[in-house]
Amino acid sequence: MVYREFPSWVQRLIPILGGAIVGVFVLLPAYEFVSFVEHDLGQEAELTMMAHVRQNWGQALTLRQPFKLGFYFLLGGIMGLIVSQMSRKAILRQIQIEQLKSELGRDLSDLIAQGEGEHLEFKSSYRYDLKQEKANKALEMVIMKTLAGMMNSEGGTLLIGVADDGEILGLAEDYQSLRRKDADGFEQLITSTIADKLGTPACEWVQILFHQQNGKEVCRVRVMPAPQPVYVREGKDTKFYIRTGAGTRAMNLQEAIEFIGQKWKK
Repeated sequence: MVYREFPSWVQRLIPILGGAIVGVFVLLPAYEFVSFVEHDLGQEAELTMMAHVRQNWGQALTLRQPFKLGFYFLLGGIMGLIVSQMSRKAILRQIQIEQLKSELGRDLSDLIAQGEGEHLEFKSSYRYDLKQEKANKALEMVIMKTLAGMMNSEGGTLLIGVADDGEILGLAEDYQSLRRKDADGFEQLITSTIADKLGTPACEWVQILFHQQNGKEVCRVRVMPAPQPVYVREGKDTKFYIRTGAGTRAMNLQEAIEFIGQKWKK
């Protein structure tokens, strides 16, 4: 069994125990060495440096100095946890960078030609209602449900500015509904809506790109599988969505509990 296959509590415990061992068997002897040199204890007690370290270290290990042992055990454990979390974030960031490079290298036309599926969906617009010919904020919730469904499933890609049949419509109408009528304003709107409706951590699990195609701009949202359940806030209600085939559906309470228990039980 590899490390990532262990339950999450074991993955957290391993670096804590590893750090604790380092604290007791590295930091504690190092402290005794520094203490010996700094206070010139050898002349007073007629001890060699190694004898001093062995004596005090041995007293700690045999619980004759329990406070000292506990302090370095705790200090090492905290350090191990911090280093583990930093390393985990660095690895996740590197994975995201590699995936982003891979996504940038894919041709938009080839992607659209694949058609909609479990990991790919097209949306004609973000908030501009093409039928009513005006901004409609209700459309934003449709996007949020799709993103949440992908996060709760296996991730995927959402193309905004592309019709269901693959026709490129662009984002011009959406841009006109914004205060800042450009790609930066559009990205800020998506990010702020994600933070508001899905929670701030969910912003880390999307990558927003823009492509020029046939003189029109298309937004590509790359969605990562979330490491925890993502819920959509709809007014006073909170709902849980997943991807099923080429669509997104809400689960009832019992379904959500069973799905979450199976997917994130580790």
